[in-house]
Amino acid sequence: KYDGKKAYQLFLDRVESARGSGHAFLSRWLTYAAVLAAFCIISYVSYHHGQSTIKSDFADIVIESPQGSRTKLNLPDGTVVWLNAGSKIAYSQGFGLTDRQVKLTGEGYFEVKKNEKLPFSVVSENLQVHDIGTVFNFCDYPNDAEAVVSLLEGKVSLNDVSHQEKVFYLNPHDQAVFNKSTGYMVIKTSAATQETASWASGKIILNGQPFNEIVKVLERSYNVKINVVNPDLNHYQFFGDFLRQEQNLTDILNDLSATGKLHYKIKDQKTIILY
Repeated sequence: KYDGKKAYQLFLDRVESARGSGHAFLSRWLTYAAVLAAFCIISYVSYHHGQSTIKSDFADIVIESPQGSRTKLNLPDGTVVWLNAGSKIAYSQGFGLTDRQVKLTGEGYFEVKKNEKLPFSVVSENLQVHDIGTVFNFCDYPNDAEAVVSLLEGKVSLNDVSHQEKVFYLNPHDQAVFNKSTGYMVIKTSAATQETASWASGKIILNGQPFNEIVKVLERSYNVKINVVNPDLNHYQFFGDFLRQEQNLTDILNDLSATGKLHYKIKDQKTIILY
């Protein structure tokens, strides 16, 4: 016999059961979603924290070229660097991962491997050079009155470290001379920019530069101390090409003294007196 009330109650029970199943399904789905979201967040944070930790753990690699020598090195990105006497370069173990920045003290000759996605930069105490792939010479010894960047190939931008908003651009044969005392930058074009990097091939070129610069070149190249006791020597200009592999310091001093403008005395193996 058909019972309408009983049938209606059965219907309500089934609806309630269906609702319970739906809530249970939704609850399970939300639980899974929450777990998945938490996993993704933890993975993301862990990855970036790991990267930061790796970067912070990278120690700088420092390479020095002693007085009286020059050093050639190949950076991990394929860039070739020559370090002049008394110079050093430092870069992170992560070089080439997120940046290609090196720190220079002294003088370096750079043949930069091109990488437009990761520009190359050199930072000294006074200047910063940005580059993609060129050839240039960068000289900034702590005791020098000037810092000089000479561009042989390509194009670079540079700025004074203290005034980074003012950017200068160099084209081939351009030379940037930064006066450390005045903070003034001069850009000039010269056909002699190639000579600024002649030391990398073992050459010493005297081309009429101030005598005190010649003294510094000889001191660094042969690891000696030169005392100039005759101030008149600063009024003379000397010219000549020498090869360090073939000529020692005595050979150069003999050639300079042959001009009749200077004399020299070797006090000991490390001290030369010019008069």
